[in-house]
Amino acid sequence: MNRKNLTGFLCVAAILIGAWLVIGPLRGKIPSLLGTNPAVHVMMILTIFLYPYLFITKPELAKKSARDSLKILSDFAVYIVAALFIAGAVINLLPSETIAAYLGEKAGIIAVLVGVGIGCILPACPFLSYPIIMGVYAAGAGLLGVMGLLFGSGTAFACVLTGDITFFNSKMMGLRVLLTVSTALVAGLLVWFAGIT
Repeated sequence: MNRKNLTGFLCVAAILIGAWLVIGPLRGKIPSLLGTNPAVHVMMILTIFLYPYLFITKPELAKKSARDSLKILSDFAVYIVAALFIAGAVINLLPSETIAAYLGEKAGIIAVLVGVGIGCILPACPFLSYPIIMGVYAAGAGLLGVMGLLFGSGTAFACVLTGDITFFNSKMMGLRVLLTVSTALVAGLLVWFAGIT
């Protein structure tokens, strides 16, 4: 077995063992600084062993990948931090009664419609919109409202609309918005009809 194959085998074994540990025996015992989501822990393990493998087998590709990742991080860090602060403000600014009335469990089909409507104007990037949606959920939104927010997320965000017109035309933009909003509404209504709460 050559060096690259041995390195690959050892990295894959380490990833599988590490993933098993964080999903099984170590679940709930990992420091809160690293989050509580086992899926994130698996991604961390994958990253920890993927890059050494790349540095051993393809050093130039590893360096380029690390540079590209750091550039993406620097480009998005400000927006992600801003979204997290917005999510914190949403939890404290929006009256729980208002959220319950329009997005709560008892709002029924209204929660789907309002959720899709609000979701449409949220940023298309989940790293920006999801913290905000999580803030609304923590403030008292029900599953139907949250599903509406998630399904509609980014559909009519200003940047997306600008991209539609820049690369296509207003007809394509209108058709895309109509179809994606319709799809989001249908998905939300399916959750409602299925009685999932």
